[in-house]
Amino acid sequence: MRLNSILSSRRFPILSVGLAAVLSALAAGCAEMPEDGQTATDPEQLLSDNGMKTINGMKVHNGLASLGNGLNLASGLRTASGLSSGTGLMSSADGRITVSYLVRCALPAGRTITKSDQYGKSYTYAGQIGVAPEWETSTCTGTCERWVSACMLAPVNTTGDHYPLWLVAQNPSIGWGLDSAFPFQEGSFFGDIFTSPPYAYYCGGRDFGISPIPGRIGAAQTAPPYTNAAGTNGKCLPTCTPADYPHQTEGVKACFGWNEVVTVFHQ
Repeated sequence: MRLNSILSSRRFPILSVGLAAVLSALAAGCAEMPEDGQTATDPEQLLSDNGMKTINGMKVHNGLASLGNGLNLASGLRTASGLSSGTGLMSSADGRITVSYLVRCALPAGRTITKSDQYGKSYTYAGQIGVAPEWETSTCTGTCERWVSACMLAPVNTTGDHYPLWLVAQNPSIGWGLDSAFPFQEGSFFGDIFTSPPYAYYCGGRDFGISPIPGRIGAAQTAPPYTNAAGTNGKCLPTCTPADYPHQTEGVKACFGWNEVVTVFHQ
């Protein structure tokens, strides 16, 4: 039986994606989080045979692979040319938090990479979700970058607040299957945040707008980083393609020409 890691309910830092020079200030309350670069070691981490729980609170801005941030899709994250030490993202606290979320999405649990800042201080980043394990040592283009993008868009919260979410997707590292503690199908996320400007989209799920989470889709948002591909208050169905049987009511596997889609449920 395939086991997928579930992220524990600890609070994570807020993510700002983009050029180091224009990364926005973190929202209030971030000082309560662990220092960026720390490896998650929560003893209450759980396992499940499908679906994955994560914590939202990310913020997304400019294209992640923009010139000057030290990130190169043509090389593995572990290499110096794939993610540079001492410059770009690794040279600021905001940038290092971006790296922590990037690695959590891309690499599976048990894999880590270590990089240093401009002063030579080392930071170790742990993988958790693993939608693009190949990026550890090889290139991340096409499908790879779109899976990482969907994974990083799914937890965005424009207020910076943190709430648990349940993710399902066609990607085998996440999988299908629901949790009764997360009854509301909020919506689906897809795009490519590695381009400038980034492509960042969502569409509403069947429960879009019902008991919405502050700062999330369906609620009031301040300068959201994405747009509704289905139009104002538009829903994914019937345009999007549902998951294959027997998971067709759980989420969608393709939307508006994008085949790397993450569907989110909330409490």
